[in-house]
Amino acid sequence: MLLLGGLATFVFVFLPERVVDPVAPTRPAVDNGRSPTPPANAIAPFEAADLARAREQSEAKLAEFFELEAQLQEQLNVTAWGADDLDRIKDRASTGDQLFLEGRYQESLDEYAGAVLDMAALADKGRAQFRSAMENGQAALAELDHQNAVEAFEKALTIRSDDPEARAGRDRASSLPEIVELLRQSERAILRGEYADADRYLSEVRALDPATAGLPERAARIADARATQRRRDTLSEGFVALERGEHDEAIAAFDRVLKANPADPDGLAGLQQAEQARLLAEIDRLRDAAEKQESEDQWSSALANYDAILDIDPSLRFARDGKTRIATRMALIESMQTFIDDPGLLSDDNEFARARKVLADAGAYPPGGAVFQARLDDLRVVVERSSIPVALVIDSDNETEIMIPKVGSFGPFLRHELKLRPGRYVIIGSRDGYRDVRDEIILQADFEPLQIRCTEPI
Repeated sequence: MLLLGGLATFVFVFLPERVVDPVAPTRPAVDNGRSPTPPANAIAPFEAADLARAREQSEAKLAEFFELEAQLQEQLNVTAWGADDLDRIKDRASTGDQLFLEGRYQESLDEYAGAVLDMAALADKGRAQFRSAMENGQAALAELDHQNAVEAFEKALTIRSDDPEARAGRDRASSLPEIVELLRQSERAILRGEYADADRYLSEVRALDPATAGLPERAARIADARATQRRRDTLSEGFVALERGEHDEAIAAFDRVLKANPADPDGLAGLQQAEQARLLAEIDRLRDAAEKQESEDQWSSALANYDAILDIDPSLRFARDGKTRIATRMALIESMQTFIDDPGLLSDDNEFARARKVLADAGAYPPGGAVFQARLDDLRVVVERSSIPVALVIDSDNETEIMIPKVGSFGPFLRHELKLRPGRYVIIGSRDGYRDVRDEIILQADFEPLQIRCTEPI
């Protein structure tokens, strides 16, 4: 630099004073009648103009050279990476200086121009090396490659020591060993199913370098793994509850799975099983209640439960049979109660036959509750009692005609004894000129003699 500066001072300050100005006027020659003879070292005007132009161009190129050199030194720290190339270019510029001193301006211009081009190429090379180092550093950061990242950013800083992006890259690279270890810890936590710890390790990485490559993807993978584990746990909870018969809890668990993914096949299958199991359990509960109520003669409640079962599934035969059985049993009880409440009906042959049929039907029916059995026992007693004829003694006046509907007519008599089934009978007495008499009795064993006489004249 000192040498080139000295040469430049010499060229621009001292040399012009020592070189004959090619266009300066010469001293006028004495007019002796002959043409003047030019000096021996005189230069033609046109050539002198070219030389002057070449000199100016050489000076401009040299200035451009110095400017490029300053940029290389100040902005690209060229001595740290291109010292040999810089020395070679300076040598070429020195050759241009020598040619300039010799007045060979065009040749000097060519050397200066070449040196400027070489210097510009060297600057481009430095910038290219800086870009390449930065790209390599960023790539190494993305690959979590500590050594190559540090080397790349250090190389970039060798070229541009104050570049903020390169400094930031070097700082990020210095954290890579700790970041890599934290990422490994996060991966191990995922494998152990410790997703909170895995997230915590990623948070520590973000604190060190929020721009670490792959952080969003790792966080998403942890979230997916957490969701998968949560799904498995919820499904397990649902199926365990299903096995315990806790159908509502099972349905709630499967609903949570389907809330996250309505098309989840296991959630859909589990929900279907749980709902079906709940229906079956409800049917079993209603059936047990109905059968218990039926055995305890709670007919209305039993019918209501059978109806509820059929609302769930109208095809269930046992519920239809239960309703039919209760209806039949209630009809039998009603019929039995009719004869029990009014045994006199059995005096009629048709009613007696009907009572016997009711008794037979009730006896053949599956055992019912206490009420049904009690009615059956009571009817059996009534029918058995009505099956044994008892004596009916009628006292009259030997003038009154006696008639017993559905039994027969009897002429006048003083006393007549009949053997009839216990029951209700109507005894009618009639006599010419007298008002008929009518007496309704309930015949049973040890019945007192009956007085039938027409005594009220018309």
